[in-house]
Amino acid sequence: MIRQIAVMSGKGGAGKTSVTAALLKLLPEVVAVDGDVNASNLPILLTLQKLSESSYYAMDVAHIDTESCTRCGRCAEICAFNAIDLDEQGNYSVNDECEGCAACAWVCPEKCISMVPHCSGTKYLSQLENGFLLHADLIPGEDNSGKLIASIRKQARTVATEKSLDLILIDGPPGTSCQAISSLTGVDMVLAVLEESLSGLSDYRRLAKLMESFRIPHLVLINKTGIDPELGKRIETVVAENGGEIVARIPFDMEIPRSLSRRETLLDLPAYRPVIENLCEKLFPHS
Repeated sequence: MIRQIAVMSGKGGAGKTSVTAALLKLLPEVVAVDGDVNASNLPILLTLQKLSESSYYAMDVAHIDTESCTRCGRCAEICAFNAIDLDEQGNYSVNDECEGCAACAWVCPEKCISMVPHCSGTKYLSQLENGFLLHADLIPGEDNSGKLIASIRKQARTVATEKSLDLILIDGPPGTSCQAISSLTGVDMVLAVLEESLSGLSDYRRLAKLMESFRIPHLVLINKTGIDPELGKRIETVVAENGGEIVARIPFDMEIPRSLSRRETLLDLPAYRPVIENLCEKLFPHS
C-alpha cells in the first residue's frame, strides 16, 4: 500500500520546502512531488537528473479558421471575456483572454471555430539519489494549477507502483486555495509547518479547518521559534485545540537561510540534523 504524506503551511516563507528537502534526503527510498507549480523550489535543494518532460494542457481554447470565416461578428458579440480581436483587415482572431467556454463555437453559423488544446505548462519526471521527483512549471498567468497538481500526483502514484515504492512525500503549496486542496486530497498524514508569528498562527487556523474537513490527521513543526515566548504558548494552545501534535521545533537562526543559499539543507547543519532525524521517525516509523 502506498502511503502519502503532505508537508503544508498556511503561508509562504514558513520553511515548508526546506523541511521537505531535508526529510527527502534522509529517506532511503521515496517518490516526491513538488505541489507548488507556480513557484517550484524543491528541485533547487535536491540533486536530480531530469528523465522526461511533457507539455501540460489544462483546457481547450477557441481557434478561428480565417479562410472559412465570413466575418459576421457573432463570435465577438457573444464572448464574455473580450477574447476575440478584429484586425485592420477585418479578420477575427482569438487572444490570450480565452477561457475555453466554447460559446463562440456554438454560435458560429459557418462552424469555422474549433476548440484546440492549449499548453499551460510543463511536467517533469526527475531521478533523485534515492527515488524520483515529479514537478511542474505552470506558465505565469495560466489557470488550472490545481488540475496540474492532480496530474503530477497521479503520475507519482504510477511511478511508485511501477518501482514498488510505498511512500510519496508531497511538498504542497502555501495557503488553503484549490492548489492546497489538490495536494491534500487522499493523503494519509499532513506535516504542518507553522511559523511562530501572528500571521503564521492565523494561517494555521485556516489550514487546520481544511484538514479537519478532509479528516486528515496532522503533526506540527513550529519554525523560527524563540522570538515571542508568549506567542509560542498561544500557538501550543491553538494547535492542541485543532487536534494537532507538535513534534518538532526549529529556532530562529540566521545560519539556516545562509545554508539554504548554499543549497544545503537542515541535515547539513549539525545542530538541526537530530531534529530532522526525530521528525523522520515520527512521520515514517517503518522507513
